[in-house]
Amino acid sequence: MYLVWFLGITVFSELFSWYTFFVKNGFLHFLKDTVFEANYWSGNIYSVISYLFYINYFKWYLSNKLSITVINWVSIVFLGASIFEIIFSGSFFVKFIPISSIFGTLFVFLSISFYYLELLKSDQILQVQKSLPFYISVGALIFHLCTTPLFLYSSYLSNSIDPSFVILYRRVIFGSNYLLYSIYTAGFLICLRKKDPYSLRKNF
Repeated sequence: MYLVWFLGITVFSELFSWYTFFVKNGFLHFLKDTVFEANYWSGNIYSVISYLFYINYFKWYLSNKLSITVINWVSIVFLGASIFEIIFSGSFFVKFIPISSIFGTLFVFLSISFYYLELLKSDQILQVQKSLPFYISVGALIFHLCTTPLFLYSSYLSNSIDPSFVILYRRVIFGSNYLLYSIYTAGFLICLRKKDPYSLRKNF
C-alpha cells in the first residue's frame, strides 16, 4: 500500500513539473522571471520525500532492532539536514540541493544493505526471486547510482552552457526511469501469484 501511494505521488510530481511549459507558452506566464519559473523547487521537495520513502521502505522488512533504530535516526537526521539546506543554502529554487542528494543516496544504500544482510541470514534468500522488496531494491540502487551524479551538476543544465551535457542528462534520466519502472513492473508481475509478496515485519 505504501509503495502504491509513493508511486502515485511520483506520477503527480512528474505531471506537476510540466507547469513550466505553461510559464513559457501559456496561462502561467506571470511566473516568468520569478523563483517559480523553473521547477527545481518542486523537484527538491519530491526528492526529500523519495529518499525518506526508500530509506524507510526497507526498514519495514527488517527484524533486527539495531538496524531499525539506526534507520529511524538516519531518517530524522536526513529530514532535519534537508530542511536546513532548503532554508539556508540558497539552492532550493535554482538547482537540486546537493547535500541532500548525496546523503539521501548514501542512506538509501545503507537501508538496502541492512535488508540484504537479513536476506543472506535467512531462508528468504532461497525465494528472493518472489520477493517484491528485492526488485524494489535493485531498481532503487541502479536508479540512484546513475542519476545522483547528474543531479549534483544540475546547475549546468543549460543549452547555452553545455548542450552535450543536456543531451546526456536527458538520456540518462530517461534510461534510468525506464529501467527502474521496468524492474518494478517485472517484480509486480512475478510476485502477483504469491499470496503475500510484501511480507511486512511487524516490529518496527
